[in-house]
Amino acid sequence: MLKEHRSWIGGVACVLATAILLLVSINTLRARVHPPIDTVTIRFNDAPTWIGESLRDHLASTAAPWLLGTQVMHDDLQNARAALLNSGCFSSISQIRRVGTNVIEIDATFLAPSAKIVDSRGPLLIDRTGLILPEGYRVHTDAHLVTIHDPVYDRPDTVGTYWPGTDVAASLSLLDLLATESWFQQIDAIDLARFEQNHQLVLVTDTGSRIIWGSPPGEEAALEAMPWQKVERLQWLHDRHGRIDQHHDGELDITRTGLITKS
Repeated sequence: MLKEHRSWIGGVACVLATAILLLVSINTLRARVHPPIDTVTIRFNDAPTWIGESLRDHLASTAAPWLLGTQVMHDDLQNARAALLNSGCFSSISQIRRVGTNVIEIDATFLAPSAKIVDSRGPLLIDRTGLILPEGYRVHTDAHLVTIHDPVYDRPDTVGTYWPGTDVAASLSLLDLLATESWFQQIDAIDLARFEQNHQLVLVTDTGSRIIWGSPPGEEAALEAMPWQKVERLQWLHDRHGRIDQHHDGELDITRTGLITKS
């Protein structure tokens, strides 16, 4: 009986020793096949054209510390993915994968800036819903971003939250309406200085002319022109003069039905 017990223990010990040797061999082989990397190239597939080099570099430096010095296994990739999501620059990251010795490819959806907003603390980018993008968010210099001036409320202190106030929401609604027009790049800013008092939005062109748009789209006052009528007027001015401000250096008021007034 004692002999059989010793034999059983010996068999178990042999199996354990074999398992340990096998595990060591696998880890040794894995280390040889996938040695820790000391450099990494990070690519964002199908990144939007407005993404600037500074933002690419910033995001690469965000992910790199989770990959350098590792074998770039599943957990390492997931750590890098989590760091990128925490950057506040993405709405989603669908996949992150290793495609070469030190090349990482990422399929992600960037948060798209819709406007630049300026308050007492300086400029900051927001997306089309009013979500605040990180202060380090930079886009290509060719990207056209309208600046929103004089919001009623200052920015919240937390990134990933929404800029408060119906004035900013109204500005974004107007930008959504105008963004596909051929003359959109002539719009440089939206001035909110009149909003709190009379609920008016004012467009500022790239030559400094001011166009009184009036109420936010869908909130028109009695006898005020409808949004499609205002767009038609701006299109008519553009077709006739090449500019929506008619090269006028003062103010154009397009709020009244059937009439454009100058001052």
